[in-house]
Amino acid sequence: MNQYQETVTQLDNLSLKGARKKKTNHVHHQLVPDYIRDDHVDSGFDPNAAAMSPGMQAPHYYGQPTEPGAPAPTIPQQVAVPTQQYPQTGQYQPQRPDVGLDAAATDDLSIPSIRYQLDYTYKDSDFLTFENVSPPLAGTQYTAVDQGNASPKFARMTLYSVPSSEKLRQQTKIPLGLVLTPFAPIAPGEKPVPQVDFREMSSVPRCRRCRAYINPAMQHGGYNMICNICTFSSPVPQEYVSQVDANGVRSDYYVRPELHSGVYDLIVPKDYNFDEKDSHPLHHVFLIDLSYEAIRSKFHVAACSAIRMALYLNGESNLPKGSKVSIVGFANKLYFYNLAPSLQQTTVSVVGDLDDPFVPFYDGILADPIDSYAIIEATLSTIEQLTDYSGPEPAYGAALLAAKTILQEVDGGQVITFLSGLPSWGPGSLAVKLPAQKTTPDYDKEVITAGSKFYQDLLKEYVKLNIGLHLLNGAHTPVDLANAGLIPIKTGGSVKTWHSFNLDRDEADLMYTVKHLVADAYGYQGQLKVRCSNGLQVNKYYGGFHTSGQPEVPYLPICNSQTSIACDFVYDGKLDTKKDSHFQAALLYTSADGVRKVRVINCIMSVTERVADVFSFSDQDAVLNLVLRESLSRLPNISFAALRSYLNIQLADINAMYKLYVAKNNSSPGQLVLPHGLRTFPMFLLSALKTKALRERTGNPDLRVESLFDLANSTPEKLSVYLYPVMISLHDLDDSECLFDEQTGFFSIPKTIGLSQANLEMGGAYLVFNGKSLFLWFHTDVNPLLLQDLFGEHVTSLSQLDPLASQLPVLDTHISLQVRNLVKFLGKHYLNVDFFPVQICRFKTDANEAEFLELLYEDRSGDLVWSYSDFLKHLHKQITGKVETNSSAPAIDKKDTVSLGSRFGIF
Repeated sequence: MNQYQETVTQLDNLSLKGARKKKTNHVHHQLVPDYIRDDHVDSGFDPNAAAMSPGMQAPHYYGQPTEPGAPAPTIPQQVAVPTQQYPQTGQYQPQRPDVGLDAAATDDLSIPSIRYQLDYTYKDSDFLTFENVSPPLAGTQYTAVDQGNASPKFARMTLYSVPSSEKLRQQTKIPLGLVLTPFAPIAPGEKPVPQVDFREMSSVPRCRRCRAYINPAMQHGGYNMICNICTFSSPVPQEYVSQVDANGVRSDYYVRPELHSGVYDLIVPKDYNFDEKDSHPLHHVFLIDLSYEAIRSKFHVAACSAIRMALYLNGESNLPKGSKVSIVGFANKLYFYNLAPSLQQTTVSVVGDLDDPFVPFYDGILADPIDSYAIIEATLSTIEQLTDYSGPEPAYGAALLAAKTILQEVDGGQVITFLSGLPSWGPGSLAVKLPAQKTTPDYDKEVITAGSKFYQDLLKEYVKLNIGLHLLNGAHTPVDLANAGLIPIKTGGSVKTWHSFNLDRDEADLMYTVKHLVADAYGYQGQLKVRCSNGLQVNKYYGGFHTSGQPEVPYLPICNSQTSIACDFVYDGKLDTKKDSHFQAALLYTSADGVRKVRVINCIMSVTERVADVFSFSDQDAVLNLVLRESLSRLPNISFAALRSYLNIQLADINAMYKLYVAKNNSSPGQLVLPHGLRTFPMFLLSALKTKALRERTGNPDLRVESLFDLANSTPEKLSVYLYPVMISLHDLDDSECLFDEQTGFFSIPKTIGLSQANLEMGGAYLVFNGKSLFLWFHTDVNPLLLQDLFGEHVTSLSQLDPLASQLPVLDTHISLQVRNLVKFLGKHYLNVDFFPVQICRFKTDANEAEFLELLYEDRSGDLVWSYSDFLKHLHKQITGKVETNSSAPAIDKKDTVSLGSRFGIF
């Protein structure tokens, strides 16, 4: 018997009665006793148990489908509840696990189970964008096959069966909208977005009336085309004329992507250029904080390393040919570094006029990274060696003015700013909004309001000049992120914060972040337009952009893979159920290599007069995304308490309408029955209420603002994992899990765990990822062999772990490979990043354990008493009250008794 076997045997003798069989090539253990039966019977109604049987036209009850129209089985009012005996050695006091009816019914409401099932389903089958109806949940691994309808990765509709009228939509309370991710990453096995070059044509084929671009749904007659959006007939350019067969199909249908692809890029003529000027590649300006706090924390050292890594790879440039860069330092003065290739040593010009800064030289302010490699390297080395701070506080506003001056002559670009302290110097100076000020009733409103006129006016100039900004904040104290982050969020950029920046812990993350921001820049000078069929029109756009004009037009100075925009629609007529409803999003932009393009995204949806179909083909991720964005757009005009109530009302309204119009005849009054497509919507909304954005108390005001940014601007994939993080037990991984398939590129992710303290085993090791942080949580009694397999033979106890470690060492053990693969996959899959830092979190040891516990959203939180089961009880009461109030509503139409959902097997 070897050492590992002896260790496991000893643990078995102590507390492992039902442990799994051990693995032979890595540490595997399960330190938790079997469930102990509790004979207590709860005589009251448990809506959480009832919710285990969400129904549609033919709901599942206890995992058994019923025939359409048949009465639903009665759910017993008395259910025995097993109680988990959790070790009392720690601080965790778990709540009762949810009532388990049977495995199939329980899994129907379990987000981890649904995610695992969908990953398994699409492992060997593609998603066909026209043949398949409802898309997989956001975050699912799948390969999309473009059949002339946009992949859900690029566009998700809230309703895939569009109500024919506003009256019908009101009977569901579900908003009709579209969530766009124009530059969504391409998964392994998928074809890249095709390009069509129209630069040599006299004009781009477009509808003369509504200006919709050529797309697969248009009808053709040889010399003309009939628009699928407005049904108007327009002539095609002479160079675009083609023969058409008896079915109206052009002879070049399979040759031209715009005729058979749902998403494609049109390379357009010079007429589409910004301000009729020649396009050029994207330029970059780096603003480095050189104030006292930056020098003290060595934030400037990490910034220089990050710039170097972003610009060069083995001496070659990472930027497209023709892209130029500029480097400016700022403290209480501005430091312009000359990057002219003829220079041999670092040359800097200091400007003290912060209110109206000027560029002291022209040649060398923007330089080619290859031609100026030597001087750029010398400049970065000089900045890294600074040990005396240039000024007490950073003049952040003046630095932004300097960047604007540099890029305004080249019609835009991207600015990356490194900030390490409160920008309280020069124009746009800010003050800390301390929690102590909460004695004023408007404190929460002040925290989230960008009240500085300086940043509001500068935002308009940045948008006009097509300049986008990313803010990388390493400050140890709040920086009034509502104002400091206004321009980044509204110009297509981003805000990322390292609270209490530590060079040893955070340098690698900062370096890869900057590299990603540079490499992930798809383009700039963006302008979006969404068109839809007659009977509908765009109501409002939502996202990280600034709008101008009437109707609103979203302007996107910079675009990347995380760019996400949503819009909702209103009715100005009635839709014809004999025809499909069409939607087209067109984003005009200049690519990072300087080519003017239009990314066209086309969606085709059916139209229905049946309310059951609307519920059957609703998309939870799009609904969640749009509901949150629309609700948050009401801030700061309403209070957070009113906002939380507003979200709860929307949730109750949707489910009450389902109960009233669809499930009324298929469920008893005491049942909580949820629409199949929205069955986990309550859990996601509960998580949103528990985020730092919406909860009642938040110590650092910047945390609330940053969380609001995440809720209002995230892609569906990022929002999904943000609101329900991935939690995986590392101590019992199977040998076949956490590996990449060499042929398909698919990742064998293990089944995740529900976010409850009751699921944490004594002696366990867990990974939790929410898109913002990745925790590796270890219980005190974790197996030492597991630590050695993950961190090296020198680590024999938790006390020997380095709390500042941000990545796992590369070791020749199977579990080391598995966990490193898992970390890599999560970052790439949800955020499209190549590196994501880990955080060591030890039981009752590390301060970040409090943040880890906050992510266990199924449990009760500090300021929201609701657990998931409590929340469902509350929701059930609301639904019951609304149904009783609306009991006089018209009866369900007979044509609703057999819905499309039933025909497609959606229960």
